[in-house]
Amino acid sequence: MGEDPPRPADAPAGFDDADPYADADADLSTYPEWWRQNAEAFRDHDMRPYRPPQFADGTLVPELLWRLESELCVEITLRKYIGADADESWTLLVDDRPVAEFTRVRNEEGRSVYSMTGEAFERLVADAADR
Repeated sequence: MGEDPPRPADAPAGFDDADPYADADADLSTYPEWWRQNAEAFRDHDMRPYRPPQFADGTLVPELLWRLESELCVEITLRKYIGADADESWTLLVDDRPVAEFTRVRNEEGRSVYSMTGEAFERLVADAADR
């Protein structure tokens, strides 16, 4: 779990047959600045195309995280922990206080997907901010 999906062994670095930016209609300048920067950095390093992490319901992680930090005046951290048995878990921290544990998978298109919904994440952060 958490590893990149299999790719053809002879594929060049960064190859992705489902590249969301390869289409002539995909104008990178229409994406938010943070998205463009990541897409360009991934391309510059011959990585698979950038696809932002999302929650189980499709909510984009960066946008929700930044909105909540701004609205609630808190610092939100998603921290990965790998145990001695190689199992991995993720912890949501709000102002350096652990709030919840959850899992993350990498789906077939290479996107990180966290196991909770954006709404559940928002509730956890709001509750922690009130403490």
